This record gives sequence, structure tokens and C-alpha cells, in this order.
Amino acid sequence: MRRERGAGRGTDAPAPVQRSPPGTWRLLLPAFVTWGMAAWSVAVPGTARWVLVAALLSGTLLVSTAVITRTSVRTAAGIRPRAIGASILLCTMLVVVAARIVSQEHAREDTDLAQAADAAAAIEFRVELAGFPRCSGSDGASRAWVRAEAIVPRGRVPVLLWLSETSDAGWAPGRELRVRGVTSRLPPGGAAYAIRVDTAVLAEPDSARAGLGVLASELRAGLRAAAVRQPGAELVPGFAVGDTSLVTDALDAAMQESSLTHLTAVSGANCALVTGAVVRMLALVGVGRRVRTVCAGIGLGGFVVLVGPDASVQRAAVMAAVLLVSGFGGKRAVAPPALGLAMLVLLGADPWQALQPGFSLSVAATAGILLLAAPISGALHRRAWLPQWLALAVSVAVAAQIACGPLLLLLQPGIPAIGVLANVVAGPAAPFGTGIGLLGLLLLPIDEALGGMAVLLASLPARWVASAAHLAAAMPLARWHWPEGWPGALLLAGCEAMAGLAWGLRRGFLSVPGGRRAPPRRPWQAAERTPRAVRAVAAGLAASSAGLLLGVVLVVPVGERAATPRGWAIVACDVGQGDAVLLRDPAHPELTVLVDTGDDPRLLDACLERFGVERIALLVLTHDDRDHVGALPAISDRIDAALISPTVAGERTELRAVVRQLEAAGVPTRIGGAGDRGGAGGLAWRVLAPNHGGAPTDTNAASLVLLVDAGQARVLMLADTGLEEQSRLLEVGTDLRAEVLKVAHHGSRDQDARLPSAVGAGWALVSVGAGNGYGHPNGDALATLSRAGARVLRTDLHGAIALVPDEGGGLSPWVERAGEPPPEGRSRMSVGSPRVEAWQWARRRSRNSDTTRRARPLWC
Repeated sequence: MRRERGAGRGTDAPAPVQRSPPGTWRLLLPAFVTWGMAAWSVAVPGTARWVLVAALLSGTLLVSTAVITRTSVRTAAGIRPRAIGASILLCTMLVVVAARIVSQEHAREDTDLAQAADAAAAIEFRVELAGFPRCSGSDGASRAWVRAEAIVPRGRVPVLLWLSETSDAGWAPGRELRVRGVTSRLPPGGAAYAIRVDTAVLAEPDSARAGLGVLASELRAGLRAAAVRQPGAELVPGFAVGDTSLVTDALDAAMQESSLTHLTAVSGANCALVTGAVVRMLALVGVGRRVRTVCAGIGLGGFVVLVGPDASVQRAAVMAAVLLVSGFGGKRAVAPPALGLAMLVLLGADPWQALQPGFSLSVAATAGILLLAAPISGALHRRAWLPQWLALAVSVAVAAQIACGPLLLLLQPGIPAIGVLANVVAGPAAPFGTGIGLLGLLLLPIDEALGGMAVLLASLPARWVASAAHLAAAMPLARWHWPEGWPGALLLAGCEAMAGLAWGLRRGFLSVPGGRRAPPRRPWQAAERTPRAVRAVAAGLAASSAGLLLGVVLVVPVGERAATPRGWAIVACDVGQGDAVLLRDPAHPELTVLVDTGDDPRLLDACLERFGVERIALLVLTHDDRDHVGALPAISDRIDAALISPTVAGERTELRAVVRQLEAAGVPTRIGGAGDRGGAGGLAWRVLAPNHGGAPTDTNAASLVLLVDAGQARVLMLADTGLEEQSRLLEVGTDLRAEVLKVAHHGSRDQDARLPSAVGAGWALVSVGAGNGYGHPNGDALATLSRAGARVLRTDLHGAIALVPDEGGGLSPWVERAGEPPPEGRSRMSVGSPRVEAWQWARRRSRNSDTTRRARPLWC
């Protein structure tokens, strides 16, 4: 047996430098360059043609150089033939992807679609469905969407169809239909256009793909119906085929908080489970390897038909193949090339994936598992004495979390610290739910009783996962504070990089300046002492990483909470493009009114935590638009009573989503109208519009207009009323005078210019999302407010806004961040710490979820 150099000798032998096998990174590096080029070309239309020309010229030059260069020696220019080969590969992939982008851009600029989108006009055309319809939300949401391809003279254009109601079981991939609807452009990164469908006529299935799609749709519908009949089985369709239409908003929020949403999405684990099950069953009956491989491919194809040919399914299948080939990090020479090949295949199939978060997360998670799972598993097995199977499960979750953490901060604030534990607890149950759920899907058309029994069995792991999600989401410190966006992502990446460098130095993979490195660990000889310089640098990096992590997670939230005012009367929460306003008398802080919830449960919960709101004495839902009621399920256990808007014409009150959600939570609810009033302590409210007995034509016209006295401050809340509703208020002659005006409809241009002068407010609050696509707030509306003497505060510029009564009887503003200079004529605004998610100090007190201890409604 070949002995390692230095084995059996003294410890003075130099440590060998560990190098990667030849060719390990030769495919991965071109894949990342191609990814960057694709993202740039997609984001900047027209760039791809120049990349195509440059890649063709460079590739031609390199091929010519390779032909005349001998492969055994360096060329005169010092370029190795291996480098020439890698460069040719890169140019080839750039040509393929750039050509694909150029051809697709030509099709996407179809004249009819482009003109209809520019004019926001309706158009009729033919489409082919590219997936199964999905609901835009549960708990009463009636809208659905589906991906499709518009068939135009230039080719096929990816579009997104928004449907007024959930489609029937006939809607399946491959099915053609004629649609008519209003078209709008979408930003780069996916579908080119969105169509709000008015009419749709399905054509008869005329292809094998369409027929298979209809069959799959019927099977999915049968599984969904069986899951509805079985309590606790709402996750089973998600486990089996990625159908999450039965998942409630509360469960979905818990799974997001605990990082378990990937269990109900089609992932590489699902694909591996299907192929592994086919291979295992055939092996038991003695089928040969080649036949097993063919049958496994057929089974995987059938699974793809059931779940739909979405980009996420393609990524799952390809990344599953990468993990299986590399053995979860066990074959490191194979892993990087396999990952690079997977990236190139996916980008060649659809270059627009380069800008999709799902592609980035798939690549990051796969790379993290390949590179980090094996060493983390070994360390846990050796040092924490964990069993090998448990160490592998924990290491996979930790590796994926480390790799995806910075990217997730671009999508949501905070670090889901509980996610690793939740995945270890819930993860093993998901394969059972997937396998038994798929078995039930296939048995239901044959024998409904057997299929129902399979769904019942699949509901057991589904309940386990749901319980784990709720428990994890309710634990203290489940989500650590961390800045969101690019600053937060770079900060976390820096922490991880310092920790990784420290680990690499201690293990001898890296050296400090001067070439000194830690000696390799050999079980057959005494451990050598690590050089002092290596120990010092590694300790400094580790301490810096830990200090930065603890400082951001602990110190910053403490300072933020200390900077938040306690004696506030009015708070406009920063919930993005939505409304959520807190009102109270500072002398009676236990009686808080929340007007609307916004659409982001995390942002609303952060605002409530930050301003110390544990229970909501009265929730007012001014109207049913999602940007005003979307976060209701997340706080339904904290509400004592609710006041909702009138039902619009043509809708039944008992079928309204907000009514069903509030009834399910046991919240006393009533419909408001002009003349209604209530309050307690120093808080009083009165509804000014709309009148009782009417049938508003739409949700904005149904908006409740409130006049609220919060201690010494009077606030006029206009909800999403427009010019017509505001003019009617002025014509009635109602006294609208108030110190604070909550500007209607995020500051849109649909305002009555006379109203600000009639109100005479000193402060105008605009709740609006930064960078929204609606042009809110409108410049003319802001100018009208300023001319009327109101000082405008905006959540997109200032974050959360609080108005605090001062000793002189007025109101002093506090803002989360200084978005612009303070209004003239006033002292400088109090500014809190930079915008961050409020830290979870401890688990909510038990009374927050005790619906039996509701306070007396504030309308009494």
C-alpha cells in the first residue's frame, strides 16, 4: 500500500498542500460567468446580441489557437491548452444562451401584445397552458393564476393569466384556449406580460400532452377533494404534487416563519424519492439495472406530468440528479462539475431563470450541501456524538441555511434561527407524506376507500409537520433580527466568510501570509501544534464574526427598542404598499385600535411588537382589498372585536373572506356605517361614511371613513376613498376638522383638492410602499396637502411614524428613519435606529392567544 509522504517520520516533515483534483472547477466557473451574463442580458434588453457577437469572435479565435497549438507544451504566449479548452467551453455556452435570449426577445416584442400593454387595452389571442392554476391566497381568496404561453406569429411568449375565479379541472398543461383580457407588461425575470382574463374558452385536447395534462388535473382534483374531507390533511396535496391551495394563511405563515415551506414545494427530494422508490421496488423483484434505470426515468416523467412542467420542477429534477451523482458531498471531484453542468442546462433551457430567486436559492442550497454537509456531519458525529443519520440530517439543514441565508435576506427580513431545528424535527416526516400521498392519488380513481385510507395515513405526517411549524413559529427568538436587503445580505455574507476563513485556517486548508498553516490531522501520530500566527489570525476572524453577529442580533434591537417612544397616540406602521394604523389614548395604553392590517404579516407583527401592542381592543377593516386585510390571519388571536365595511353589490356577506376568518377565530364582528360610534377611556371613534343600507359598487366605495379622538389628537381616516366619496363628505357638511389626516389611497391622484383645507390638519400621514408601481404618492396630491398647511410624513421615506402628545398640547413626530429634512417651522423630528424588524423579546403572553378573555367591544 502506498504510504503518504511523511507518514512514520518525524513531525518536521512539511505538510502536503491539499489540492482539488484536475478539472474540478473547470465547468463550474464558466457556469457562473454564463449566469452573470444571462442576468445582465435579461435585465438590459438588447445586450444579448452584443454578447453573442463577442462570444462568436472570441470562440473562433480560441479554436484557431487550439488547432495550431501542440497540447504537450505551453504556447509562446504562456497559455495552457487546458485554459484554452475551458475558454472555448465558456464561449460556447455564451453563444447558446445569448442566442436563446435574442430569439426570445424578438418573440416577446410581438406588436399586438406590446401595443395592447402600452395602451392597457383588452386583446384576444390563443394561449397554451404551461402549468396548473394556483390560488393567489387561501382563506377565501377567489382569484387564481396560471402560467401560459401566448401563441403569436413570432413564436411563443410566456404570459401570466390572472383569473377572476378558480378554474375547473380541465385547465392543465398543454391545453389550448382563447382568452380575452387587459394586458400589462411585467418586469424582466419571468413572464413578459400579465393578462387579467375576462373571458376564456377551452379547446378540446388535441395532443398527447394535453390529454396527459387533463388526466393529471383530474387526479390532482381527486386528491384535493379527499384531503378536504380528512381533517388535518391540508398539507397532503402539497407533499404529493405541490398543490398548496388548501393550506390556510395561518399555517402558511407558520411554515414561512419556521422555514418549512420547501416541504410543500416540489423539490429535488421529491424527485429523488420517486426514482428511488421505483428502483427499489424493481430491485426487489429481480429486475436488471438497465431496466430499472429506464423505469425510474419513466416514473420521474410521470411525476413531472402530475406536478406540472414549471421551472421549479425542472430545477428540482436537475439539482436532485446533482446531489445523487455527488453523494451529498462524498465525491467532491464530481460535485462541482455536476453543479456547473446543471446550471448550464437550466440556463440554456430558460435564460430568464437567471433573475429568478428560485434559481439562485436552488444553486446556493445545492452548493452548500455539496461543500459543507460532509464536514459539518463529520464534526457533529465526532464532537457532539450524534448518530450518523441525525448528524447528516442536521448538517444538510445547516449547510442549506448557511448558503441561502444572505439570499433570503433579499426576500424577507430577519434570520429564521429556528429553521434548522424545525427542519430536523419535521423533515423526516415529509417523505412519508409524499410517498403515501402519491399512493393515495393513484388509488383514489381505482378504489375510493383504499385511496381515502392512504390520505388518512398521509395526514399523520402532515399533522406532525403542521404542529412542528406552529410550535417553532411560536417559540421565542424564532427569527433573529437582521437588516434586510443588500446591506443585510452583504453583512451576513461577511460574517459567514470570516467564520469560514477561521475554520479553513484551523483545518490547514488555508495559510497565513508567509506560508504557515495548521498541520494536517493524522490519527496514527500525535497531533502537532498549530503555529501561533495561524491560531491568532483564526481566533481574530472567529471573534470578529461572533461579535458582529451578536452585535446585530442583540445590541441593535435593544437600542432600537430604547429609541421607540412609549407615549404615542398614533402610529402609521410601515407595512409596504398597504395600510395599518394604531390609535390609542396614551393614558389608557391597553385600549388600542388597529385600522387595517396591511398585506405582510411579518411587517405588521414587527410593528406591534416594537410599539408594545399585545392585544387589539378593536380592529377596523375599512374595506376588503388585500393590502388592507391580507395580514388578518396572523393577528386574529389578538383581536377583541372587529368592525368591517359594508358588503359590495353582488356579494354575499357570509361568503366574504374577512367574515369567514373572523368567525373562525371567534371574533365578535359587526358591519359599520355612518352614525356608528364607540370607544372607551380617552378613545372615541365615529363612522362618517358610507351610509347604512347602501350597496357600494366596489370595495373602495365601501371604505369606512372614521373620525377618531385619541387622547388630545383627532384623526380623520379616509381609507381608500376617491374623489366621488370625498366630494360627498364635503357636500353633506360634516365637520371634518382634525389635527391629523390619514391620506386616502396611499396618496393617489384621485383626491378632492378641497378636502385638505376643510380638514385643516397639521400632519398628513401617507402609508405607501417604497418603489411601488402605481406612482403613489402623487405629486399634485402632496402639493395640495402642503398648500393647506399639512406637514407630510410618508412611510416609504420615514418607515414607521409615531405622533406623540407633547406638553404644549400638540403632537411631536417620531420617525423610524430620516427620509428627508424635517418640516420647516418645527423642531427636528426624533429619529429611531435604522429600519429593522423588531426583535422577539419573548414568547407572547398566554392572553394573546386566549380567545376566551376578550375585552368588551369598543362599540358598546
